[in-house]
Amino acid sequence: MAGSRREREDGDNPRPDVPRPEATRPEATRPEATARPARSDEATGSTDAAATARPRTSRATRASTAPAAAAAAAPVARRSSALALVLALLCLAAAAGVGVLLWQRFNPSYVDSSIFAATRDGVRALYAYDYEDSEGSIQGKLDVLTGDLRDQYEEDLGQGGIIDTYEQVSATTSYEVLDVGLQQVNDAQDTATLVVFGQYVVQSVNSGEQPAPEGSGCLVTPAGAQSCTQTVQVRVVKVDGDWKISELTLLTTS
Repeated sequence: MAGSRREREDGDNPRPDVPRPEATRPEATRPEATARPARSDEATGSTDAAATARPRTSRATRASTAPAAAAAAAPVARRSSALALVLALLCLAAAAGVGVLLWQRFNPSYVDSSIFAATRDGVRALYAYDYEDSEGSIQGKLDVLTGDLRDQYEEDLGQGGIIDTYEQVSATTSYEVLDVGLQQVNDAQDTATLVVFGQYVVQSVNSGEQPAPEGSGCLVTPAGAQSCTQTVQVRVVKVDGDWKISELTLLTTS
């Protein structure tokens, strides 16, 4: 009865449901997922890739470094241009210096005037002859010559040569210098080359009676002499303080 009373009471006053603890099964604790160790080949490949991969730079970075690189290269370019300009100017200056030296050598600012006077007198003496003074005329020629040219004239003017012919026709010869031009003179001004322009005049007992050879360009003067234009080139050298003719070349004659 007691049991039935309790049951009735329970029926009249139901007890709150007390949650029963659910039977829980102990869950097997699974180990947390851990990184799988990389294989040796994968590890090596990733390491090589990391070692060889070049860091990528953004456009902004490249844009920011470009002006800096250009600014750094500008002074180098300017220095190279300046150096090239300096070298070019030095070359021009050297060339101009050489040109001036050559011009001064062949066109000296000052030439000893005695060169011209000695050349005039030397050519006059070389062409002068008077049949009345053959020996004096020959000696006058030899006195203005030197070297091999003097030896040649001394041999040609010996007895039995042209002097005998001049004496037979009572000839006189002379050279009228019209102008003297300097071609070259050395730095020491003791050797020079000049060109002499003038007229070679020959007079003899029959020169006035015979006309000048046709085509020769020579003229017969009122005094009965034949006058022919003649241009010669002479080389003069200073020997013991005196100017002597060492070479003579006939350039033109008429």
